[in-house]
Amino acid sequence: MLVVLVVLGVLVVAVGGFALWFFKIRDPLKGEDFYQFHVEQKWPWELTLTPEQEKAFMAGLEAFDDNEGGCYPKREEGILRVYSPMMLISLFSMTEQFAAMGPAAIQDPARAVRELVDRAAQGETLGVLYYDDEWMGEGVEEIDGMDKYRFTDAVMSAMHAQGVDHEFAGGYADEDKGYATMGVLVKNPQHVDRMYDQAHALAGPAPDYKNRLDVWKDVMKPENPEYLEAFDRAEVEKSKYINTLMFCFERMANEYREARPHMRYAEPHDVLSVVMARMLERNMPGCTWTRPPTREQYELALALLSNRS
Repeated sequence: MLVVLVVLGVLVVAVGGFALWFFKIRDPLKGEDFYQFHVEQKWPWELTLTPEQEKAFMAGLEAFDDNEGGCYPKREEGILRVYSPMMLISLFSMTEQFAAMGPAAIQDPARAVRELVDRAAQGETLGVLYYDDEWMGEGVEEIDGMDKYRFTDAVMSAMHAQGVDHEFAGGYADEDKGYATMGVLVKNPQHVDRMYDQAHALAGPAPDYKNRLDVWKDVMKPENPEYLEAFDRAEVEKSKYINTLMFCFERMANEYREARPHMRYAEPHDVLSVVMARMLERNMPGCTWTRPPTREQYELALALLSNRS
């Protein structure tokens, strides 16, 4: 009996340890160990804070994730996704407000972060976007003949115009959660281009593939760590010049339904281009930036959404 109890105890500890690793340390999206609330002092919004402030801010986010509505920092985009209430909050705005709270935020970061989330929950402002994972409507499975996957594909297509001179700055759309993000960058500064050139030089010449086995071998080969570090530095530097638009699928879908009868022969992505450009131009609910846009960024975003071929 004693042996059985010992074995059961070991199993309980093992299962508990696995659960801690899977849910708190392992990033379920990347499938790898990744502590999501670590201090980096890396991305522009993080540099708003001192190392001590960022440590406290991350502790506050972790406390909110553990005890409140749950959250996940999308670091590169500078966005905090809050699970309940469902919303996206600009990390640029959050860190500025956290720093403005002074020593009180460091002394009680859990309270400070909860207060910031509560502020965002009071109403959509610049840097705050509400989303709804039931964005199609209760019991609705298609919009204009499109399921959620095809609608999301159309959204992604609508965000990438043809023939507009700009620097690619990324984009993302989540058909399950009901939101999209669109990076906006007019042009890389010259020093950023040089950083990318230096990184690619470390990667060496492009491989000469003879067959599929060569491709497989190259894919399986570990990347040069010096190249990865140099490329990451270039990505971080580039991010300083990127602004990000956030769109709510629910509001886009409502506008799409209204616009569709007036554009009966247009492709869905063209209708969405018109809808998204209108939402941006008229400052309509369901569309916001992670930080105040420059005139160049605003005009580029309109061009990207308005020009399709």
